[in-house]
Amino acid sequence: MIQDHDRPAYHYLPPEGLLWDPCAAMFWKGRYHLFYLHSSWAETGPPRRQDGYMYKAWAHISSPDLVHWERHPNAIERGQTGNIFLFNGTPTIIYPHPDGGGASCFARNPAGDLANWEFQPSDPVLRHPVQGAGLYPDNNDASAWQEGAWCYAITGSRDTPGAGDTQHLFRSRDLGDWEYVDHFYKSERRWTDGKDDCSCPDFFQLGSRWMLLHFCHQLPSGSRYYLGRYEDRRFHPEIFDLINWPGGNIHAPRTMLDDKGRRILFANLNEGRTMNICQESGWYGVMSLPVVISLAPEGDAICYEPAAELQTLRRNPQRRRDIDIEADGEVPLPEIRGDCLELELEVETRGAAEFGVKVRCAPDGSEETVVCLRAEPAAVQIDFRRASRRDDLAYQQDLGVQSAPVDFAQGDAIKLRIFLDHSVLEVFAAKQRYLGQRIYPTRADAVEVKLFSRGGPTFVKGLRAWQMGPK
Repeated sequence: MIQDHDRPAYHYLPPEGLLWDPCAAMFWKGRYHLFYLHSSWAETGPPRRQDGYMYKAWAHISSPDLVHWERHPNAIERGQTGNIFLFNGTPTIIYPHPDGGGASCFARNPAGDLANWEFQPSDPVLRHPVQGAGLYPDNNDASAWQEGAWCYAITGSRDTPGAGDTQHLFRSRDLGDWEYVDHFYKSERRWTDGKDDCSCPDFFQLGSRWMLLHFCHQLPSGSRYYLGRYEDRRFHPEIFDLINWPGGNIHAPRTMLDDKGRRILFANLNEGRTMNICQESGWYGVMSLPVVISLAPEGDAICYEPAAELQTLRRNPQRRRDIDIEADGEVPLPEIRGDCLELELEVETRGAAEFGVKVRCAPDGSEETVVCLRAEPAAVQIDFRRASRRDDLAYQQDLGVQSAPVDFAQGDAIKLRIFLDHSVLEVFAAKQRYLGQRIYPTRADAVEVKLFSRGGPTFVKGLRAWQMGPK
């Protein structure tokens, strides 16, 4: 029997079964609504079609505050990743047909309660020769929006073989009769590989630019985005960057715009455990914290911040100031211990090559996870090579260190925010990077926290910590 000390306490996950893509999100009538792909394992095990594909429902949860979530009946019993939007004022969802074939389906909610969905039209739509075999048969994630009298939809995550990622644009006035418009954008090999795809597309305006948020299945897989211009029904990418970095666990991002004007991102923090181990424990996958994204002042990147509402989960605050860490030294923090924590640090390097914080440390040093900033080249890293002594883990990439570039120099003060929730670790570095990692310490006493500096001294101007958990 596996002890379930891996199960998070304040991140959302269903009581049982598989949590996969957050496939749609909408702020509606004062509540945050989130739909995600879910397979229940409660009775007969994961439902599968003849080719072995695991069917997934559109599970539906909502919250008044991004912290306390209420479950609702499934919106769709069998679907794949799509999105939700308003068409002529009516909540409408688009999703790929669960049995494939290059078709998309629509459901509408005339009652406006996001509960009673009518399939209109009843037959699959968006069948088109461009979606034929050999072009992109493996993935037809979809997204749609309204402009004027038209509904525009993008689907089909690849171009002709070897031509890279793309989306194809369709339009309709009634969700029944569709016409193909053109490629929505053309990818470039300076950014992406010819075998990449543009799965889980989410297209929206962010400040002065347009953003196409998406996910790539080609290794190294993960969440990423384009920023660019949207003109004459065509997207022109001008900037490309990653959200998930090699070794990370941020999968299938989805956003919503709330009544405060915030663009809020959710993702699936996918597993490092094998499917067999997950099924034995009864659950697979975790929803990320709500992350507010915004356009950087220069307009060439996005900024990341955890939603302010998460502060309601804080308890037992601890504070330290003016901590000097000598070269190649460590500073234990005996007053800050635990596996459900938020840490907030403002750190100033004074010649150190690496500095940061170690979490989930075992007393004998056998296990630890290291969150650090490196000076040359400037990067934020999660080193999880010694996070666990388990021999039954199976990360998608066997790297052990996740690394993302950041912009800082010696002498700069840089802020780190770290959220720890049993097997979940999320890191925000100076609003520039958001990293997610799944870790699985074996020891119940692996709860110590330490500061460290290597290759030179470091000065911690301030450190705040809280125990975290639902109230």
